[in-house]
Amino acid sequence: MKLRILSVTLLLFAALGMNAQEGKEKRQGGKLGKIDTLAIAQPEAKPEEIKLKKPKKFYDPKVASRRSALIPGWGQIYNDSWWKVPILYGGFALSFYYIDFNNDQRIFYEDLAKDLIAQQAAGTAINENELRVYRRRADTWRKNRDLLYLVTVGVYVLNIAEAAIDAHLKGFDVDENLGLNLKPKLGVINNGSPYLGIGLTLPIGK
Repeated sequence: MKLRILSVTLLLFAALGMNAQEGKEKRQGGKLGKIDTLAIAQPEAKPEEIKLKKPKKFYDPKVASRRSALIPGWGQIYNDSWWKVPILYGGFALSFYYIDFNNDQRIFYEDLAKDLIAQQAAGTAINENELRVYRRRADTWRKNRDLLYLVTVGVYVLNIAEAAIDAHLKGFDVDENLGLNLKPKLGVINNGSPYLGIGLTLPIGK
């Protein structure tokens, strides 16, 4: 009887020990499982592998046009189109140069005409055709000068419009797939005669 009780007691302790060991392993396994899951979900990134995507700069057409209206070329600088500024001021410099040149020519022929008129007033006979030529040439140079004034104003207005358009177009996709391609084309017309031509295609990005 005592032997039977002792055997049952030993079996009971053995069963409890096994259950305790299994519970410990399960708890440890659960913790390891969570740690492994976190390690997979959040891997440690090396500093050299971290790449930050640079945000695309936004260009406001209103700001660009307003700046170009205040100072010609400022809008182009705002649009990061620095190379356009020398071209713009080269256009202004050329306009001012020819304005001054035409004005000098106008003054030159007007002075010649005034000298003839002064001689005529002093009683000296003058060539009327020569006087008309001087006046006509002076008037021509004056018109050229006035036209160049309009050209200068046009360059100023174009500077404002270009800055606004450039800022607006910088927001569009300029992927290479949007480029126009020229390809040879071979076909047959209605009467059965073959023809060779060139096709203009606009590929659509994939």
